[in-house]
Amino acid sequence: MRVLVVEDSAYQRLRIVEALRAAAGVTEVEAVGTGEEGIRRLLTHGYDLVTLDLGLPGMDGHAVLRWIMANRPLPVVVISADREERSALMALEAGALDVLAKAGAQPESLARWKKALADVVEGARLLSMESLLRRSAGRASGPPSGGAIPAPTRVPALFPGSPPGLVVAASTGGPPALRELFLSLPPQHAVVGVAQHMPAPFTRSLAQRLASGTSWDVREAVGGAEATPGVVWIAPGGGHLEFVRNGDRLVMNVEPQGPPPRWCPSADLLFASAASAFGQRLVGVVLTGMGDDGAEGSRAIAAAGGAVLCESRETAVIPGMPDAAARAVPGARRAPLQRLGLEIERRLSDAGRSPG
Repeated sequence: MRVLVVEDSAYQRLRIVEALRAAAGVTEVEAVGTGEEGIRRLLTHGYDLVTLDLGLPGMDGHAVLRWIMANRPLPVVVISADREERSALMALEAGALDVLAKAGAQPESLARWKKALADVVEGARLLSMESLLRRSAGRASGPPSGGAIPAPTRVPALFPGSPPGLVVAASTGGPPALRELFLSLPPQHAVVGVAQHMPAPFTRSLAQRLASGTSWDVREAVGGAEATPGVVWIAPGGGHLEFVRNGDRLVMNVEPQGPPPRWCPSADLLFASAASAFGQRLVGVVLTGMGDDGAEGSRAIAAAGGAVLCESRETAVIPGMPDAAARAVPGARRAPLQRLGLEIERRLSDAGRSPG
């Protein structure tokens, strides 16, 4: 795999090149400091992956990304400073494969960052570029963020008893998939939790983008707060979200990342906790992503009597996570992303009628 690094910071270029050269499957790494030079290289050389800084001098990273998607479609990994979190989410919607924070200086955080970059490189070899381009094109032609979307409204309970639960797992390719999913699914009287593999503080901007781009009320989860139905609770980057019963209340537990599990935020932890809290009144959904996070959690949901849905290979940017969940739960229903909203609504309606 040949990789082009487009980054104006000498320190970041050094760290990125160093990490890429140590990653499995990478045969050659070249680095440039401006967007214009990056495009010149792309016009004359063949690459399999691009890492892209957004805050470039002159032609910025967004312009470079638009050019790549229009002229030389390739997997692009955005490596972004924390202050560019909203800008990074826009890049994902425009077709970038994934977003990573900038490399830190502390040995422990640098080691985690290098491992995250190596995982992204591995995922790039498995991705469906066609699905990625189709999803970004759909984002461009869909309703704009802001006033064109109805304001979030609290949905009245349609059935007696406790509300059902919905938990969603996503990784690479997830932010645009989540937007499409919640656009197709009207707000429900259900407790909703999402584990999207993404570092802090990008999950905060993800919640804001989903809130402004869909009719749902979307917030980053807060430990100790009550899990209000009708809200999409996003697990914060760098932590794990769990739903816990406390008497008659359902509260959110947010724990910082520890040595296990491998993925953070962990879908397995979210799914398993929700299975204990909701039992058969739970729907679990596994979207695009590399690896197998969500597979063990899906097994826990099925064992508790809940329903498991997995995105089909035809629409998943990387089918690793939904494939693993479908293997773990042979009875899981698989459907393309554009049909999952309707399937979720039907399953939640069935769960709302079950005893609570």
